[in-house]
Amino acid sequence: MVGTPPSSLSAVTGPSPDDLLADKEAAAAAAAEATRLAKERQDAHSAAMARAAKADAAAAKALDAARALAAQERAAAAAALAPPGSSRSGPHAAMDLHTAMLLQEAAALLNLHAQAVAVHNIRSLVPIVLDVDSGNFSRWRDQFLLTLGKFSL
Repeated sequence: MVGTPPSSLSAVTGPSPDDLLADKEAAAAAAAEATRLAKERQDAHSAAMARAAKADAAAAKALDAARALAAQERAAAAAALAPPGSSRSGPHAAMDLHTAMLLQEAAALLNLHAQAVAVHNIRSLVPIVLDVDSGNFSRWRDQFLLTLGKFSL
């Protein structure tokens, strides 16, 4: 309170030298502990960064190896498709393109023929029934020829 006299002499004179020394030692110990903890955190961070750098290097090496293997596989596949002794320029390139187009056309025809073989009932594709007395031969013929053309037959 404002008007009351101090109850002890230490309140008037301040803390004792022993108390100041103890406070300094405690502050120094706390600072040393904080410094030690900061160093531990820094060491842990440095170790983690070193492990991350090693992992990055290993991943880059593995990626390079995978790319090299993929390039070898592509080269082997290209060599397997190329006729022996051919190059990719000049008349051989045109012949390769022609061969590729012929192979594509043959594959398309085989696919269509496989679909045609799978047809078990022609009535599902040509609904008009051919009858001698009905007089619908021309309509039946048109639909039948369209179906044959659809399957390249």
